[in-house]
Amino acid sequence: MNHSYEALRWLVSVAACAGLLVTGCGPASDDSASRGASEPPASRSSGMAAGNADKQRQIEFLNSIRQSDPRYQTIEKAVLNENNELALILSRNVELDSIPALMRTMLVQMNKEFPGQDLTVVAYAPTQPPRRIGTGHFDASTRNMSYTPEHQ
Repeated sequence: MNHSYEALRWLVSVAACAGLLVTGCGPASDDSASRGASEPPASRSSGMAAGNADKQRQIEFLNSIRQSDPRYQTIEKAVLNENNELALILSRNVELDSIPALMRTMLVQMNKEFPGQDLTVVAYAPTQPPRRIGTGHFDASTRNMSYTPEHQ
């Protein structure tokens, strides 16, 4: 599958230039009040500003991933949770041997966007329901990256 390898190389190249102009992909509001947060109003105001900035960085990062692979040749879907854990549903074209390199690329880009944080990327097969393929992890304190394939 040389085409899949070329698509992965293209994605890695584009991901290295992840400063693209982006559009929003989700709500940019902080809904902590609706979840029963009990911060005092002054803290909530500054917390909301920080929360909105974090959420905006997450949106921009997700959109850079989506824009780097507009034909879904490598990544069918990307989701980032509030702990900056990235879930990727990969295309059927992606070879298992290329997944560790993709995970490393994503972790490097995430570390640029979210420095000083432990980061996780989980790859899933495009099945119903999605099946976990493997997990990449970046430890901010040691700066070590690891990839653990899922065993069947």
